[in-house]
Amino acid sequence: MSEEKNQRHQLTISSSQRYLKKVVDFVENLVQKFGFDEDAVVDIAISVSEAVNNAILHGNKEDEKKKVHILVETGERQVTIRIRDEGVCFSPNGVCSPLEPENLMKCNGRGIFILRALMDEVSYHAAPGGGTEVKLIKRLKGVRAKTKK
Repeated sequence: MSEEKNQRHQLTISSSQRYLKKVVDFVENLVQKFGFDEDAVVDIAISVSEAVNNAILHGNKEDEKKKVHILVETGERQVTIRIRDEGVCFSPNGVCSPLEPENLMKCNGRGIFILRALMDEVSYHAAPGGGTEVKLIKRLKGVRAKTKK
């Protein structure tokens, strides 16, 4: 395992889906170097792709003048990925569960479910200056979350 502790890497893209592969390649490279196994790398890549796609489509409404900011921080045997858009702040509280019978056939609402299933922690925050920041955390296997007192 080649953990690279306490490092920060940033990438900023215009709000276009044509940059998704660049983002995924950027993140995959970093988390592979950090020591995640192939399954975890795939989980992280899917999650980042989903979150960035949401930032492009729903946050920034595909306005290429607006940016999506990706920050990857490694340390304490975990990776934290922050994805921030420049759109209107979003709260996941109003999104219906895709597992409820009345929502099974709906096309929306699955992204949050996917993120929560694949990552160890997922949270949404209003970003300073506007927009939404999604914070994704994935721990190396065998690392437990710190309990809050």
